[in-house]
Amino acid sequence: MRTGESARCWRMIPAMSDFHFSPRPNRAHEIAWQSWSPEAFARATREEKPILLSISAIWCHWCHVMDESTYSDPRVIATINERFIPVRVDNDRRPDINARYNMGGWPTTAFLTDDGTTLTGATYLPPEQMLRALEQIVAFYAERRGEIANDATALKVAARTPTSTDRSFDASAVARVVEGLLAAFDPEYGGFGDTPKFPQSDALELLLLERRASGDPRYQEMVALTLSKMADGGTYDHVEGGFFRYSTTRDWSVPHFEKMSEDHAGLLRVLAQLYLLSPNPQLRATLLSAGGYVRGVLLDPATHLFAGSQDADEAYYALPLEERRKRDAPYVDRTSYTNWTAGLAGAFAAVSFALGDPGFATQACAALDALHTRMRDSNGLLYHYVEPDGEPSVNGLLTDQVAYLRALLDTHEVTGEGRFFERAVPHADALLAHFEAPDGGCYDRCTDDAALGSLRVVDRPIVENGALADTLLRLSVLTDDDTYRHAAERALRLYADTYKRAGSFAATWARAVRRSIARSCCLRIVGTPSSSRALADAALRLPSPFVAVRTIDPSEEEALQRLGLETTAVPTAYLCVGTTCSEPLRQAADLPSAYARIAEER
Repeated sequence: MRTGESARCWRMIPAMSDFHFSPRPNRAHEIAWQSWSPEAFARATREEKPILLSISAIWCHWCHVMDESTYSDPRVIATINERFIPVRVDNDRRPDINARYNMGGWPTTAFLTDDGTTLTGATYLPPEQMLRALEQIVAFYAERRGEIANDATALKVAARTPTSTDRSFDASAVARVVEGLLAAFDPEYGGFGDTPKFPQSDALELLLLERRASGDPRYQEMVALTLSKMADGGTYDHVEGGFFRYSTTRDWSVPHFEKMSEDHAGLLRVLAQLYLLSPNPQLRATLLSAGGYVRGVLLDPATHLFAGSQDADEAYYALPLEERRKRDAPYVDRTSYTNWTAGLAGAFAAVSFALGDPGFATQACAALDALHTRMRDSNGLLYHYVEPDGEPSVNGLLTDQVAYLRALLDTHEVTGEGRFFERAVPHADALLAHFEAPDGGCYDRCTDDAALGSLRVVDRPIVENGALADTLLRLSVLTDDDTYRHAAERALRLYADTYKRAGSFAATWARAVRRSIARSCCLRIVGTPSSSRALADAALRLPSPFVAVRTIDPSEEEALQRLGLETTAVPTAYLCVGTTCSEPLRQAADLPSAYARIAEER
């Protein structure tokens, strides 16, 4: 926190009133599942039983298999109900719990003490293996509770241990992250590593940034190869559109068939950025097809929010179009998750700009307006998820605040609509007030004295903090307020050593480091959104990948005075690189030469 004290934002969280099980016949509901709650932990203490924590996801194939097999076995059901406190958590709804207890995939099966200390765990356990594990845990828990209690005390101490941030960073750190991506890159099929192969859109976005920053064509070629192999192969649905979650094979031929909002947000953004660098019919077709899938299946026209996912169904996706029409489509989880909806809003703004299609921008604006209206709490922060007819649930998660802040700036740049920028500043202030640690960086959740189990252990994930730092640096340039730059630099210093262990997950951090050491560039336009569009478009096409654009309505006198801008003619733009600014500009065609002159002077 800025003050060094814990600003509270956590409210009572509505417990999940229902649990998602496999859509196929199963008996998993016969287990007496409880939500992650004080009542469940209190019962574990009172009855002196270990907790069985199951982390599943509505789109997860092996979670469904485990429901149908292990959790439908009468012996497993009876043993769990008699000897354990069973707690079931949905990964998408509680990413903070998943981050601390995941055992390497979904489903996660974790065995905990009544204090939330992890005893052991695994992913999928077939019935016989689960029965053996249940017997061993019961015996171990009964025999060694004293040792376990000592481990729980150590957990609480670890939660209070501060981290030093007396470090520095420079361009060599970015080079090291990029070199790691080069080493992991598959030159034949694209992507990184062997199998399973995930899109890793953050890493692809870093490569495109480096292409524009350095001029090295290799980086663009790596992204183009990856996306073309994905789009041409089995990881893309060539009938209904959209990307599947990941490939089980190196050549992208055999996917896991779930489709995720999260993945489409990242991939649509990267596709749009690549199309701006290299417009071609194939890329355009993929953008339109993938965007069409999101619009047609995941977007809820009634709420303007995006659904979380669509289930995997290998048999369905193997059918041609006419055969699919005879069957029910795979289940769509209509729960909307703020971080994914915001990510798609920002991606839609990027697609709108790349394709010159205002319809995508209109839907981006509607989604952000819906989040603003429906999902904010009393602190100005956003709740994590909402069902179509339900109330917003789970607040105080960093991932939602970061994705929303970035989407506000992205959409403002593309549309010029002032309300998104006006919302960004107080939102950034609230975010820092409630999440920032005394020594820099932001916790993944608001600190909470009543947190259960490993939620007491503070975590400052590099992915979200890197994305936040990058966005705060943009906001600093747009507002001419160094407060946001200083917060970004504190976060970046936090990982100046540990980023080396993060591998490709350091991509967002490296993007922010690159921006922090680059010459800041900002175009401030005085004008209405419609009159300013050509100037903003020209600015976003300048050679620098670090251009930030702000459109200020002539009626915003306070903002104009603070920035020292004149309103003698509308629209008028001022291009600033660092502390050097151009003369007033009124024609979009004048921007490239003005940028070149300022860059040369500096």
